[in-house]
Amino acid sequence: MKTVLNDPVLVLNKNWMAIKVRNVKKAIILTSRERACIVDCVDFSVYTWEEWVRLPCEEEGITTVKGSVRIPRVIVLTYYGKIPKSAPRLTKRNIFIRDEYTCQYTGKKISKREADIDHVIPLSRNGRNTWDNVVVCSKEINRKKADRTPEEAGLKLIRKPTKPTGAHLMIDPNIEIPEEWNKFIS
Repeated sequence: MKTVLNDPVLVLNKNWMAIKVRNVKKAIILTSRERACIVDCVDFSVYTWEEWVRLPCEEEGITTVKGSVRIPRVIVLTYYGKIPKSAPRLTKRNIFIRDEYTCQYTGKKISKREADIDHVIPLSRNGRNTWDNVVVCSKEINRKKADRTPEEAGLKLIRKPTKPTGAHLMIDPNIEIPEEWNKFIS
């Protein structure tokens, strides 16, 4: 069951620079604890959670016992002004985002269910779990490749795997970017 509480919300630092994406539930927690304010993307007004819940809700909203509340799409942090510079963690999710859910041998878009993470240089051949040695590929191709290098299996990478920046991993290519975000991201 899809719930609006899992919809994406763009998080801005206090200098109004996009730094991450969270879900509506996390945005509500941050704003209700006064760690962030909600941005009205029409006129750029900034609201605390108490002010936001009093606004009229003309579109789809979050149903509460006191009525319907507008869904926040962008929040701005009240104290955090930095740009996160931490190195992106090597996770399956981040590899999918870096490779845009595309098999790196065929160029075809694939779902997580049809995909594997392939080690370009197999672990059995002293390959490592590093950004430059892992790629998304279809399960079929991964079985064909087995514990061989791409050259030995007659395959060619469409793009050399590299370590992405945190900004590159901020927005998952599988989520639909709300129109309101276009004012804050390039």
